[in-house]
Amino acid sequence: MFIRKNVMLLAAFFLAAVLITGCGKGEEGSNAGQSALPSSSAAESPSPSESAQSADPSGTRIYKDALGREVEIPTHPERIITSQYLPQMIALGIKPIGAATHLLTGFDAIKDQIGGIEDVGPANELNIEKALTLQPDLILVAEWNKDSVEQLSKIAPTVVVQWADKDPFGHLREVADVLGKTDEAEQWIQAYEKKSEEARSKLVGHVADGETFGVVVIGGYENRQLRVYGSGNVGYTLFETLGLSMTDRVKAAWEKGDNGQGLAISLEQLPELASADRLFLVTFHNDEDFVKEVEQSKLWANLPAVKNDKVYTVDDGLWFSYDVMSFAAQLDDAVRLLTR
Repeated sequence: MFIRKNVMLLAAFFLAAVLITGCGKGEEGSNAGQSALPSSSAAESPSPSESAQSADPSGTRIYKDALGREVEIPTHPERIITSQYLPQMIALGIKPIGAATHLLTGFDAIKDQIGGIEDVGPANELNIEKALTLQPDLILVAEWNKDSVEQLSKIAPTVVVQWADKDPFGHLREVADVLGKTDEAEQWIQAYEKKSEEARSKLVGHVADGETFGVVVIGGYENRQLRVYGSGNVGYTLFETLGLSMTDRVKAAWEKGDNGQGLAISLEQLPELASADRLFLVTFHNDEDFVKEVEQSKLWANLPAVKNDKVYTVDDGLWFSYDVMSFAAQLDDAVRLLTR
């Protein structure tokens, strides 16, 4: 299953979201540390890239990265710095020595596994001096770091892994390809598929046939921001992995596309696009006045899920993260909330 959205827009949002990392969380805990093994039936297994095929006895190989550059990299890197792919590395059992700031502050699913990783600054402007002192043998970045690749390459071999146009399972596989961990990636994904099946089984008897679900996000990186989500980003686990039903109106609006950052709605559109039987709610508290305005409005109070006390306030640091480790932890959280 692939995310039906414009991933480049998500990447832009992700960098902007760094500005609101650390804001107040939702009322319900995430139990992120429970996220067993990790992925859902993502894509088919890719054929090995040309890059991963030429390991030599000296311990290096040639890797062709997302920019088409042929980079000589260690076959088994041990001191890695990354600007974007920390959750994927953790899923593969690898801890880098350095990571961009947002990776160390914004991913609840891995917060108990990142001790000792050095902060190397903002993702789009890595601290070159800090990176140099860490003496890495490999630097892993995304395409928005392309302007600094030449400078970073003077410190250590630097590989660009494409973020756009790939879902989280594609990201995992690409990172695994660079790090020589393709088998581990496939094992992780298989374990996640099993975990997903178990989660769906646990919901039998707790979710009635025909019940509808919605996702509402209040606040964000703009003032007075109100959004609903279909099967992308914060809604992926609910609608793609667990197979829960969204309302017909949201489904129709979502399928029109152009929803990389959710469907922006006005307060007056809540009855039309947030009328599901149950709602998952994310609130970003960088716009407290607007959060209060929404939650104290009659439009909100009259929603079916609100009237029936079926609103689940979830943690933005878990549910607004777009990676396989977060997906695994979201499964735990969703099952906990829907079976209590």
